[in-house]
Amino acid sequence: MTIEAPLLVGYYRCTDILFHYHESLKNSRETIQLQKILGRDAILHPRHPLAADSAKGIQTYIGTFHDGQARLLFSSAQVDYLRYWMHAMKLTDNLIPLPYSDCMFLLNSTMCPIESNLATVVPAVLETLGALSYTSKKLGRMNQSLKEKPLLVPRRATFERVRTLWNAKKGVWCAVNFAAWEVDHTAISDFGWSLIRWEFESGVEVTERGHLVVEANQKYKTTELENGGDYELVSKATLKQKISDLFSRLNQYAPIFLVSNDSKGDLKYLGSKDLQIPLPNAVFQLPQASPAEGLFVVEPAELFDALTGSGDMDIDHDLERICKHLNISSGPVCNAATDAKRILQVLRSMASGPQLDTQREERWPDLVKAEVGVEFPNFEEDLEGCFPPQKF
Repeated sequence: MTIEAPLLVGYYRCTDILFHYHESLKNSRETIQLQKILGRDAILHPRHPLAADSAKGIQTYIGTFHDGQARLLFSSAQVDYLRYWMHAMKLTDNLIPLPYSDCMFLLNSTMCPIESNLATVVPAVLETLGALSYTSKKLGRMNQSLKEKPLLVPRRATFERVRTLWNAKKGVWCAVNFAAWEVDHTAISDFGWSLIRWEFESGVEVTERGHLVVEANQKYKTTELENGGDYELVSKATLKQKISDLFSRLNQYAPIFLVSNDSKGDLKYLGSKDLQIPLPNAVFQLPQASPAEGLFVVEPAELFDALTGSGDMDIDHDLERICKHLNISSGPVCNAATDAKRILQVLRSMASGPQLDTQREERWPDLVKAEVGVEFPNFEEDLEGCFPPQKF
């Protein structure tokens, strides 16, 4: 894998900048001017140096540390621009000094082994001072809740990294799925894939689906087929060659994000003696920014657990349940290809949405519990129709 040059970005706590930065200045005039420009009457002005570029409000960031604790932040670039802006506006005779380096937190945006204080950083535009105060207090309550769910911390970090990588529109996201005979899982009945990538220059989205049905194994498990759906009836040898060709083509659009509802099982199938397509360089830890190459494994079920606030030891991989809660249609036919399509739809639904906590509240505004979790009523968790919906 090609290693990119380290990209370190600095951030300061909003409270340090708004309420304590001026205390570090020795010049009384500079202190007063900084207090004024960061005061209630000035900070919401649309031409304020901390204002968002394309939206009304203050540009901030929600930074999550490796222990899961989150804080409202300003970037070091914002603070630097504030200094130059004040000097250009003749509010200060000289550039005011930067805050103490001890106050700055670092984010390493590559996979280089350089110390980084922050796990993820996502932008957040706050339109009012009330929103600033509310968000800060809300993060405090969330931090307390996360202390009780330590397994939720890495899942939330993965969720935000997937959002960042998806919105970069680089590489290829390919969902794969195997179906096999329940009695003998080595008897693969069919294999399906569904992918999304973007043209390098135009950014135009390109989609592709495929369905390979193993003729010899239909006597063990008959594959359901969609009316008018495309599929190819293949031998075992052709299945191996077709899947090998698929991964060869994916390499042209690297990095590859392999989307799976059961990565352990799918990787086992790929590396089996029948297929012999091992992926020894598959990486389960996602980078902060899209790399030039590499193959990264993504499980939408892990993202769903992060979104719903599940801190259980075992991740729930029930695709039907996940689709139901995300309002993704299952369709009348279930096979490897339709499941691959739904797996990618699940991933896209969450990855293309807003920041995790905002997204959760937008999806289930009446079901959010303890700031970080969702409590579904029995009838919404019921996949067999045993519980009638509540009457209001």
